[in-house]
Amino acid sequence: MPATDRIVSIDGFEIACDLPEPAGNALRTFTRRSALLVRLTTAGGLVGWGETWAFAAPASAFIRTVLAPAVIGADVTAPRRLHAEAMRRVVPDRRGLAVMAVSAIDIAAWDAFARTAGEPLSRVLGGALRDRLTPYASGPLLPPDGDRHRGLAAAVESYARQNYRAVKLRVGIGPAADEVAIRRAREILGPDRDLMIDLNEASTVHDALTLARRIDDLDLRWIEEPVRHDDLPSYRELAARLTVPLAGGESFCGLQAFRDPVAERSLSILQPDIALCGGITETLKIAALAEASGLALIPHVWGAAVNVLAAMQVAAVLPDAPGRPLPQLECDMSHNPMRDAIFAPRPDPDGTLAVPDGPGLGIEIDTERLEPFVTDHWTVA
Repeated sequence: MPATDRIVSIDGFEIACDLPEPAGNALRTFTRRSALLVRLTTAGGLVGWGETWAFAAPASAFIRTVLAPAVIGADVTAPRRLHAEAMRRVVPDRRGLAVMAVSAIDIAAWDAFARTAGEPLSRVLGGALRDRLTPYASGPLLPPDGDRHRGLAAAVESYARQNYRAVKLRVGIGPAADEVAIRRAREILGPDRDLMIDLNEASTVHDALTLARRIDDLDLRWIEEPVRHDDLPSYRELAARLTVPLAGGESFCGLQAFRDPVAERSLSILQPDIALCGGITETLKIAALAEASGLALIPHVWGAAVNVLAAMQVAAVLPDAPGRPLPQLECDMSHNPMRDAIFAPRPDPDGTLAVPDGPGLGIEIDTERLEPFVTDHWTVA
């Protein structure tokens, strides 16, 4: 290993922003969103950025106290080796916070590795299969009370004006109210745009089946997380009875968490979140499992800009999903200035997005633009 490729420091930037008003999904409401961005620096001065977002402060503590000894001094051009060493340290927690912390380190290591080659990450991963992606608009967030679908029509009309060819709605309030909202969205979008729904784990088998029957004529591309993500018996029952594909997996950590849903055919579309599931290394393993099983994989995207960029680079190298083409990138449409300060993805008139082609994740991250959102900054060297 050349001395210049040795990792000499880890910086953590805990960032956050307030929402203009309380909002969320059918299961929970929040007023603030946060993420942890991690920067690895090599002896040669190259950097790589990573992210995890579910538990920013605990992930920070875990990196500093548990993962740092495996990271400092490691060869940044061997991200798989670093990932393996990190995962050896998290054996008691292979499906939770520890894997989320590893995700941030792994994304940063791959970003830095690609930068040592002066190439976009997709090329280091073997070469892009496409240089443009079809994104879908994911939104809107739901207000906490009253008519929880108020504002939906205006939001969906806005997504159509922004050239999105696919939209995913948050539902899960109840079959009757959800049907009205979904039908209104289909009216606005017309028959040629894709429409999906996300129940955010807030429903039941009975209500999910009832809703599916009521909107059977609307040609949904998928129904996402109707019940709690780890309720595999309910997913098996739903998969056997629904004609619409089931999607899920954003809360699964590690390859093994996807094994049973894939083996049991209870999910048709896998949605690992790169910033939670174990990073790019683990996502590529999950993608291979999906391909071998004839399933689609579309990364879940939330958090800040690093996760968006990582999802774009990975989506560029994934094989086409079987059957009718699916959108390939989730674009969260909610208020998120901490993401937009770095990268705000919006489709071109043809409904596609160009994959950034700069070194690593594709763009340079300016820490000055993060400053308004930084709530804590730490360094381990």
